[in-house]
Amino acid sequence: MTKHDWKPGESAPPRKFTVDALLFDLDGTLIDSTAATERAWRTWGEQLGLEGFSYGSHGVPAKALVEQYIDPPRRAEAYELIKTLEMNDTEGVVCKAGAVELLESLPAGSWTIVTSCTQGLAEVRMGAAGITAPAHLVTADQVASGKPHPEPFLLGAERLGVDVRRCLVVEDAQAGLASGRAAGAMTLAVAGTAEAHTLEADYVVDSLSQVRAQVLPNGQIEITLGLH
Repeated sequence: MTKHDWKPGESAPPRKFTVDALLFDLDGTLIDSTAATERAWRTWGEQLGLEGFSYGSHGVPAKALVEQYIDPPRRAEAYELIKTLEMNDTEGVVCKAGAVELLESLPAGSWTIVTSCTQGLAEVRMGAAGITAPAHLVTADQVASGKPHPEPFLLGAERLGVDVRRCLVVEDAQAGLASGRAAGAMTLAVAGTAEAHTLEADYVVDSLSQVRAQVLPNGQIEITLGLH
């Protein structure tokens, strides 16, 4: 259930609200890297002899997945392998619809990216998609506990100098939305990686093309959600 707790057919929740800053996930939210990610993890599983391995843990840091599937003696080797495979495959990595327009409408210092990628992988993928890295970028190798733990988004808000409760977390994956909720932020889910009805968030959109941002005279950011 969402905080607004509404059902189809009932009056929809408010579609306009204000925040002080936005914290964006990267993969699946601002960029589409699904094919490259799945190729890398499929190759990883094959090279490590993991029979029947199938990647489906979007939004979870690679290190956490390695620890889930690999015994301790091989974890360092396995982690280095997936980092190499992902860094070397950017084919098909592109911006998601509406992402560039939304980011360009936001003033510097009012948003950043909080990603489960390492810093190196995030920079490679942003470069492939044509996104300039924002100030205060938060990556998986900068936190002790990754998503769904709240630490990544708490750190993102701290670096922007804002109260996380006045931030909008924009995510596509369950782990990231759980992280945002645990941090105390408002959440906006972007469908695609998962179906809209499965995403637990304050608001859900099909695309960032449905999201508009306007800076108000007091410096707050008015978010309007609507149909594309």
